[in-house]
Amino acid sequence: MKILKIAALIVGSIIGLIIIALAFMSPKTHMERSIIVEAEPSVVFNLANNYKNFNQWSPWAAIDPDTKYQYQGPESGPGCRMSWESDNDNVGAGEQWIIETEENRYVKNGLKFGGFDGEYTSELIIEPVSEGTKLTWTYNGDVSGTGMMNVAFGKFFGMFMDSMLGPFYESGLASLKSLAEATPLPSMDNAMKMTGMDSLQSN
Repeated sequence: MKILKIAALIVGSIIGLIIIALAFMSPKTHMERSIIVEAEPSVVFNLANNYKNFNQWSPWAAIDPDTKYQYQGPESGPGCRMSWESDNDNVGAGEQWIIETEENRYVKNGLKFGGFDGEYTSELIIEPVSEGTKLTWTYNGDVSGTGMMNVAFGKFFGMFMDSMLGPFYESGLASLKSLAEATPLPSMDNAMKMTGMDSLQSN
């Protein structure tokens, strides 16, 4: 009996410490990963700014090929929206939508996960560097004002977010890097057509 009492005291103390720690933790969570891509910023931006392109490198699309997707709004840019539903616990159900973009520099997404209240966003920050393009993928969560239990769960999972979500981000960035670096640059003729220079020369 004495051993049981000691064990109960230890467990109770651990739970108490966790509760105290959660009380002082921020309800906001931030996590990010970066990679250098040997490709032009425009190539990286096109892969980030379109959800059908996103699913070519998304780590979750690779986990469950049977995931059901629905696309709404424009093909790319603000208003572009994608929802998904999967029986795989690592994929689950939810939706994301593009909130704002800056061409070849930035894409901000809103996120909603089934069963989790809060405000969630992710950003894809594109920076030209000497080696090509630096891409930083961020995750931001805020469970403020979503109820005591949800806030507690949100803070608890927030402690492990880097180790839980980080490997998925690393895998996705590696896939995007491979895709971007395999994308051929437009030929000079096509580049001239895209900019309208061919019509100027013909005149």
